[in-house]
Amino acid sequence: MNKPNDSTHSHAFFVGIKGVGMTSLALAMQDAGWEISGSDTQEVFITDPVLSERNIQVYPINKQPPSSIDLVVYSGAYTPPDTAIKTLSLAEALAEFVQDRRVIAVAGVGGKTTTSAMLAALFHSADRDVGYYLGTSSILGLAAPGKCGSDPLFVVEADEYAISKTDSRPKFALLSPEILITTNILHDHPDIYPDKASTLAAFRSLVERIPATGAWIYNSADPLSNQLRKGSTLVCQLIPYSLKLPPLDLGVFGEQNQLDAQAAVLAATFAGLSKDQAVKSIKSYQGAGRRQEFHGEVAGRFLYDDYGHHPQEIKLTIESFKTHFPTQRLLLVFESHTFSRTEALLKDFAEALRLADLTFIMPIFASAREQAQPHSITPASFAAAVSPATLPLTWDTAAEQVWAESRPGDIILTMGAGFVYKLHTQFKQYAN
Repeated sequence: MNKPNDSTHSHAFFVGIKGVGMTSLALAMQDAGWEISGSDTQEVFITDPVLSERNIQVYPINKQPPSSIDLVVYSGAYTPPDTAIKTLSLAEALAEFVQDRRVIAVAGVGGKTTTSAMLAALFHSADRDVGYYLGTSSILGLAAPGKCGSDPLFVVEADEYAISKTDSRPKFALLSPEILITTNILHDHPDIYPDKASTLAAFRSLVERIPATGAWIYNSADPLSNQLRKGSTLVCQLIPYSLKLPPLDLGVFGEQNQLDAQAAVLAATFAGLSKDQAVKSIKSYQGAGRRQEFHGEVAGRFLYDDYGHHPQEIKLTIESFKTHFPTQRLLLVFESHTFSRTEALLKDFAEALRLADLTFIMPIFASAREQAQPHSITPASFAAAVSPATLPLTWDTAAEQVWAESRPGDIILTMGAGFVYKLHTQFKQYAN
């Protein structure tokens, strides 16, 4: 599916096109010669600008794919349309698109997007036109978050979440990477994986598909990665990495970025770049959308946003900011993603969120699977579990309350996998 059968008229329609993964694949397919359109809600998404720049028409979500369409791709958040047209889930369409490429996959809970984006930036800085599929809206220095590329290599951010509402297999179950990076293996998505054992089983299946000519590049400090390594039958080369390796000269701060960059350099070297070339080229990565993303200084406050939504991600990100800005207060505005994750990991969330100087809790973002279900956790009870000083917010007054508690010199960091980043538009209204 890399190239359409008839490049003069092959049209793919994406249901839920504004999702970061959907947008990335749509852009890569457009590069390959497909005509692209799609549908989604009227909600403003971080992918709206790039879809507009690429002249991709986005219809209301209830728009039925026209009969002239050759392929329908649907987001796992939606039910597939009832049509006779060939219809694939995002995971299926991605797997078809890269089936003839040498895939470098990046999996794990936290660091997937950054490591994948680092690889894409690194290769392009080294004049290798690799294709890539990234779970973000933008990467500094690259034109788009998805690209077909002419190089045999293709970088894929490999998602462990379910393929669709009716297929609970991980999206990466459909991939067979030649090179795999796992940033870590953590119990996440309790609505899909009830425990660590089920999480480990999903990653084991992925690792065991790496061919003898390939490599598994894994974080040697991660307990579950080491458990998987010892309990699996592997034929590929095993390459560990850790912060014990010499630090790299990067354009971004924090130990987690150092760790992700180590993995990217090792993968690029295994794929054929010289070590010197990989180390030099990694500095071209200057950041990606919603990953420690700087939104500017407003009235003396420094505005940042991050996608972190698992307790370990939150902890590492806060520690990075506290180390990089040791004299400034850190105000964290957190929007938890899914009730099931919040309830299952509440103690860990509370411990991580206490690391900020002042924490605010937004309404919890419910997954499509959860919206009709009752839940015991609320923003108020979540805030109380963190500390008495933690404030629950509503969307109507969140920006006003955070701003009232802030002062010049503070860092205001929004964090979460939902729409908390939209508060920055309101913060900027306080410029005068």
